[in-house]
Amino acid sequence: MMTIQQRYLELIKSAILNELYPELEAQLLYTVLCAAHQQPVQLDLFWQARTDASLRDAVARAKQYGETIHLRLAPGHVRRDQPDLRNYTEYAHSMVGRRRLDHLQHCVEQILSEGIPGDLLEAGVWRGGCCLLMRAVLAAHDIHDRVVWAADSFAGVPTSSHAMDLAYPLDASVLPVLSVDQATVTDIMRRYGLLDEQIRLLPGWFEQSLPDAGIGQLALLRIDADLYSSTNAVLQALYDKLQPGGWVIIDDYGILPPCRQAVDAFRQQHSISIPLQKIDDHAVAWRKAAP
Repeated sequence: MMTIQQRYLELIKSAILNELYPELEAQLLYTVLCAAHQQPVQLDLFWQARTDASLRDAVARAKQYGETIHLRLAPGHVRRDQPDLRNYTEYAHSMVGRRRLDHLQHCVEQILSEGIPGDLLEAGVWRGGCCLLMRAVLAAHDIHDRVVWAADSFAGVPTSSHAMDLAYPLDASVLPVLSVDQATVTDIMRRYGLLDEQIRLLPGWFEQSLPDAGIGQLALLRIDADLYSSTNAVLQALYDKLQPGGWVIIDDYGILPPCRQAVDAFRQQHSISIPLQKIDDHAVAWRKAAP
């Protein structure tokens, strides 16, 4: 039987991923895709989206892995193989999916149980879902002496001139969905009742904001920075602050070559031979060894 703490954290994760109302999200997906193809919304199909079990199942499956949902309605009305650009339309407060949230919870709880000292930090927070989960874990275990740092530009992914990044333009002019302002993130955190002195938002480009932020010891460093330049900036600024036994989680390692190249180069530069643990097709992690 689950404890009260476990039930609370399961509910928090379901809320972060918007797993509670898949029928509403299915309707939204249908509506947005119609607009994208400049096709009228047909009320019968709109209501079918709400009650179509296969579509709800597709939504649920995609949320397990943080992947794209495909709309499967009305042949001839919208293309069945056309991705719906999920991250532009969903209500969720994180893109990472259930597997990565479960892993993040495991890492934080392991840190607490083993007494690894330090705060928790995510670099690249989007709507703040992972930071919310980390704060919720601290709340569930009645921890008051650790802080969750939420570092983000709150203006999207930067424009990078680094050679590794040139083929991956992800700035706000290309992907405005990745640009979530600080006021929006703050409002989302407030809705969960988790915005307090144990969450600290750290705005700015990483190479400027992190070195002088006054961050002390870290027990967990989660990096969702997409680019080579941004990922490298976080590792260079913060890896030395990570305590032995602390976790490093790299969200984009499996899907964005610039991120993977930055991590591989940093690990080689610092002679880090600890094997990477695969979380899912997107993310990897490792624990920092003792000196």
